[in-house]
Amino acid sequence: MNARSVLAILGLTCAASLRLSAQDSGAIERGESFRRQREMDQLLRDLRSDKPVEAPAISPDEAVDVGPQSILHTRDRSRWFELNLDSQFLWTDNMLYNESKPLPTVSSTVLVNSAQLNLTPPAWSVGDLKVKPRVGYQHVWLNYALVGQKNDPNSGLPKSDHDFDAQTVFGDLTTLVGPWQFQIGLDGQRLLSHQPVYSSYDEFYRDYSPRWSVSRIWMLGERHAVIAGYIGSYHFTRVEATPGLNDSDRNDRVEQNFLGNYSFQLTPRLLLQPGYRYQFSGYSRGHRLDQLHAFSGSLTVFITPWLFARGYGAYEIRESDDTSIPDYRKFDAGLALGATFRF
Repeated sequence: MNARSVLAILGLTCAASLRLSAQDSGAIERGESFRRQREMDQLLRDLRSDKPVEAPAISPDEAVDVGPQSILHTRDRSRWFELNLDSQFLWTDNMLYNESKPLPTVSSTVLVNSAQLNLTPPAWSVGDLKVKPRVGYQHVWLNYALVGQKNDPNSGLPKSDHDFDAQTVFGDLTTLVGPWQFQIGLDGQRLLSHQPVYSSYDEFYRDYSPRWSVSRIWMLGERHAVIAGYIGSYHFTRVEATPGLNDSDRNDRVEQNFLGNYSFQLTPRLLLQPGYRYQFSGYSRGHRLDQLHAFSGSLTVFITPWLFARGYGAYEIRESDDTSIPDYRKFDAGLALGATFRF
């Protein structure tokens, strides 16, 4: 084989790897958004009142609630299992999490279906404390452009090439000290692509992350509450290495999240929730630092004690000190229908 043929083969291999990397990067970003929202849902899940007002999470990047949030004080679990089902249909103006230059961002409709099963045994007594254990599994199915323009106008490729599934196994321990809630946990997540055919289920991202959190609620009356919290985590990750480099762990990082939510019960069945999240991420490779600001809001209607619908919107701003990482802006808006069963 002559040198020109070798160079041609290498060039095609690198081009294919770069194309795969570009396709996977947006899926990793959205998968990470799912994980962040699930962590926050879990942090808020045990804040309840004697007459709980269920409050589903409000970011459109969530895959499914770990159960609708509740905005008031505490209540012991009385059932061992919890099943959560959620279906969202949303529009995003930046499906690939890119900057708007040199090419315009790509918008798309997105269908997100998810199912989650939690095992929630009775609390353990540890001295004067009650420790609540939980383990669970979540599966997410994400599909782009089932409605609307089918192809990426920049590349001409089908938007459905970015479809993926997310599998998450998690466990945590939660305790209450006065009005404060403390939690430690461990998550394992896999992202699976559907290339070259939908039935492929090829893993392209893996993440193991210990996490720790603290949160508190302030009641401002019978219908108003403010919730504030902190979530920290470290991520041990694995992706396909860049050709010629040993960087399969390039997404390893520590994350610090600070969040605030305001909940206003407009009527017994209608809940308004604006929220804000700030995230600071420090990456192990290259001393990369990212900042993320997320503004969100939702209006939830409780149809029955176990069925709810909501409309939501969210705007994200990310800035990175690494020039190779997009400083993106992204707006999402959508509708969702969810159900929670405890048994």
